Amino acid sequence: MDITAMRRNRLVATALLICLPWTAANAACLGMQVHAHRGAPGLIENSVPAIRAAHGGSWDGVEIDMQQLKDGRWVLHHDPVPGRTVGGVARRPVAQLSSADWQSAKMVGNGGGSAPPFLDDAMREAASRPDKTFNAELKIVYQSCEPVRKLVADMKQTLGHGNWMVTSGFPEALRCVRNADPAGYLGLIVFDPRNAEAAGANVFTQQVAKRGRAPVLSQQWLKNLVDIVGAPVGVHLDALTLAANPDLLQNAAALSIPVFVYSVAGDDRLARQLRSSNEASGYMPSGVIIDGDPEKFCKAVGGF
Repeated sequence: MDITAMRRNRLVATALLICLPWTAANAACLGMQVHAHRGAPGLIENSVPAIRAAHGGSWDGVEIDMQQLKDGRWVLHHDPVPGRTVGGVARRPVAQLSSADWQSAKMVGNGGGSAPPFLDDAMREAASRPDKTFNAELKIVYQSCEPVRKLVADMKQTLGHGNWMVTSGFPEALRCVRNADPAGYLGLIVFDPRNAEAAGANVFTQQVAKRGRAPVLSQQWLKNLVDIVGAPVGVHLDALTLAANPDLLQNAAALSIPVFVYSVAGDDRLARQLRSSNEASGYMPSGVIIDGDPEKFCKAVGGF
């Protein structure tokens, strides 16, 4: 990589790094933060052991998913309905379950059998690792900001080191977070309808994926995002969407907007797209969210 491209990469990363600590792993990965998707691989996703294992590795942070039970407590869980990673509980939306339901449930998979974690459990683990970013995704949007306001207050109190972020696919949810936390980094997750089938292989999602078009993330779109959510705010998107928006990284860098990239098609697909984007523009994203080993991934991108 030439000096000009290296300087461009630093510009892309600067906006995020003023909010989050610089660590050895991202220093070795072309300036990108590297987060473990739902925890370290090989363990049950969104479990405390998976988070702890990621903290012990060379990832810069851990991405988790959080939802609220009907009695107000927050839990770690990705899917709208339990069954894939959490069993022993009624198959109805997480939002309709109680804390007692959650405590009686069991995790399913490698090392399963234990009760699924509440968000409190994960935050206590994260509180002991100020060097690791706690990347927490709000899975649903709420009619009222009050639950989110209380959530942010708890996160501020428990994660006093400040090395955490909240992301969501709903701008409305991020506005709720911004009202409770004027200065924290927030990330808007952009859904690409062409990935709909990955969320559930049925006739409907197949048709959505077949007919879907890539989101258009122009410079004006980025400016509107800042106006709607408030800075500091970033964009979190799939590699497929990045390929369809070749000017995104350059435009985001010009506006000091961080960009995180992941891939529903796996780390290899993500690495190939980042190499392609870098070769075309000289830019790299501020961070990535990966499913596998960070050193292997960074080597595939060209960071080692």
